[in-house]
Amino acid sequence: MEILNTLINYDKQLLLFLHSKGSLTWDTFWLFITNPPHWIPLFFVIYFLGYKALGVKKASIIMVITALNAATALIIVNIIKNAVQRIRPINDVSINNTIRVLIEQNDFSFVSGHSTVSFTVAFISFWVLKKHYKFMFIIFLFPLLFAYSRIYLAAHFPIDIVFGMFLGYIIALVFYKIIQKFVFQK
Repeated sequence: MEILNTLINYDKQLLLFLHSKGSLTWDTFWLFITNPPHWIPLFFVIYFLGYKALGVKKASIIMVITALNAATALIIVNIIKNAVQRIRPINDVSINNTIRVLIEQNDFSFVSGHSTVSFTVAFISFWVLKKHYKFMFIIFLFPLLFAYSRIYLAAHFPIDIVFGMFLGYIIALVFYKIIQKFVFQK
């Protein structure tokens, strides 16, 4: 239990350090980045790249599987959040008087849904399209910015983000296996 308490304390200290780097100049940018609807054009770009590389039928099937992947990720995240019930940094009375509160959220923190869903979509997109586009690794800018916005806004602790990345990877791996079996091996 002592190790867990030490880890939680380091997590809080890292959040405070990273969050302290924020300024009024950047607040609007990170508030924009953290809003999921602002990323919708990226999904159209990903679909278009899939369409150009694989054709409309395969791209459409992959899009549906990716949407199911994201929905599954959200369900798993909510199950974990409700089981763990870690409060968000902005609601943590031990630190919230030392952070700038830019958003209000009252649900739980662990694990980050933004991180999980964005990484699961990025991993699937990368794996499907990396053979067709040399610079497909750029797709990982999306989840990195999206996830960091949650730390900047003190909506998540760094561990919430890191576990979200790993969870997103695992979920994407399962759904990528489905894509390989039902789309690429027909």
